[in-house]
Amino acid sequence: MKKSKLNIPILSPLNFRKNHIKNNLDELLNDDSITQFFIHSFKENDISLNLPLPPHKKTVNDFVFITNGSMTRSLGIELFQLKKHDFLFTPENSITTTEFISSDLEGFYCHFSDDFIGTNPIISTFQTQLNRQNYIQVSQEAASNISFLLTRIDQLYKSRKSNPNNCRLIPIYLSTVIADLVLTLKKQATVIPRYNRVFFNFQNLVHKQFKQNLPVKEYAAQLNMTPNHLNKRVKQENGKTASEVIREITMLEAKVLLLQSTMQIKEISRELGFNDDSYFSRLFKIETNYTPSNYRKMIDLS
Repeated sequence: MKKSKLNIPILSPLNFRKNHIKNNLDELLNDDSITQFFIHSFKENDISLNLPLPPHKKTVNDFVFITNGSMTRSLGIELFQLKKHDFLFTPENSITTTEFISSDLEGFYCHFSDDFIGTNPIISTFQTQLNRQNYIQVSQEAASNISFLLTRIDQLYKSRKSNPNNCRLIPIYLSTVIADLVLTLKKQATVIPRYNRVFFNFQNLVHKQFKQNLPVKEYAAQLNMTPNHLNKRVKQENGKTASEVIREITMLEAKVLLLQSTMQIKEISRELGFNDDSYFSRLFKIETNYTPSNYRKMIDLS
């Protein structure tokens, strides 16, 4: 099969604003600097999202930190019911959705580009830690410190036009937030991580290689185990077989292509490694209850 040179499309913050935010009244949202950095306090309740957000990718790293209320957000095929003192980090190019936000939600959303944060050993340590764990339940003490720092960053960001020097302070405060989170992760090192290591590594491989349409035995070989052992470990973690996880991740990528590109269904099928367009459409319907064309129409009308 001829390999496609197309890539899975990724939303910039500007395109995300255009497609998924109901109101553009906030002056800050109309500032092109949001391509590098943005922070928002949920308590202000001045940004209205078109929920549920369909699966999408972004060009920036982002995180949410909850201080009150709840939020339902996904990262890849994992669904998180976030509550008070929960932190969830989403690396750039990851597939994410937001399905629910409670009316009493408080906390912060923040995104930043790799260029904005710059070269920083603390950031490198944090990203290494997050290769194992994107979700953190923050202690009461650490939560107070992080909330204070994020409030300060929010203040600096909102007053940056009247005081341009604030832009130089924001990365310093953000690094301090990340340092606190690194310490939290180290303190939790003795606790069983949320992700089973084998399952997490398997998911990472599938996200990187899904276009090759590899069978379970190929992934098992890369993880130095038998297909039966891989299936056992995957099923222990999320109740699904390795094949079901591969299909779920592939169909998630299909949803992103249907939403964020104008590619024809047959082009999407080829991009995802399928030689048979009908087979791709059948799998998509099994996973979503919609044909690819109906799913695209449904999203366009929402």
